[in-house]
Amino acid sequence: MPKGTVGQIIDYKNGVRDGQYILDDEYTEYPAQLTAIRIEKLLEEHESPYQHIAIYDTSYHGRMMVLDGFIQITTADYFCYHEMIVHVPMSVVPHEPKRVLVVGGGDGAAVNEFGKYKSLEKIVWIDIDADVVRLCKKYMSELYTHHDERVEFIAMNGADIEYEDEFDVVIVDGTDFIDAGSDLASNKFYQAITKALKPNGLVTTLGWWAWPDPDYHRLTKQMARTHFQHAHYYWFIDPSMKYGHMGVVLMTNSNLDPTMPTHLNRVPLEQLQYYNGPLHSAAFVLPTCFQKEGGFVVGKD
Repeated sequence: MPKGTVGQIIDYKNGVRDGQYILDDEYTEYPAQLTAIRIEKLLEEHESPYQHIAIYDTSYHGRMMVLDGFIQITTADYFCYHEMIVHVPMSVVPHEPKRVLVVGGGDGAAVNEFGKYKSLEKIVWIDIDADVVRLCKKYMSELYTHHDERVEFIAMNGADIEYEDEFDVVIVDGTDFIDAGSDLASNKFYQAITKALKPNGLVTTLGWWAWPDPDYHRLTKQMARTHFQHAHYYWFIDPSMKYGHMGVVLMTNSNLDPTMPTHLNRVPLEQLQYYNGPLHSAAFVLPTCFQKEGGFVVGKD
């Protein structure tokens, strides 16, 4: 079982068709569950100043990007996550949005969703690693079909942004709370995005799993409630994510009801593959187990 920054490659034999799978890397000592995606070949790998980047052809998930052994995106189902992190806030922000900010999202997919809004005048996109952007443009061109002259890309650490009262919606499409990703979970960064946001503006960020592995979710929710008056959690299906689903935290200082998509007409729904109005409202309805603090219990030796 080879292991390195490209992830763990495992040989799987099922008696019908043998194959190789990349196993999503895991920092925890006792992972409750791992995700493996069948691969055909490595298209390109590159060691940037910040991380190891690998692009694969897969058997069923299209093209896939892996950063430091962690599966980030596949072209078969990327729209589940990116439509939900962008179109939910865009459908409820009360004023007509003109300027938006994406922090992270080096694959370009969140920016691509914003590009579908004709009313937007400026899309500022900040990611620390320009090499991720370069490789995704090269191998995942479908994530760039709506990029245009409104997009301003800046290669820098998102934690160092300095804006004031400028953006209607901010999307934080980061990774996790470990290593470089921890900058986007710092008090410094949350103070910066609070300052960058217009009154009644909204922020969405990866909210992880309320169940069955809630540690990152708790950290995100705690940080959100420290810096914003309101923090709302919603969730959706995402096949290539661990556990098959993912959540988002929506943060705002406005008293708006985020469950009501009152501005669905801002983007043509025929351009969307996952998001719609009824799904928007349903995403805020949490299963009972999501509302409890516990998750899977690690067994004793």
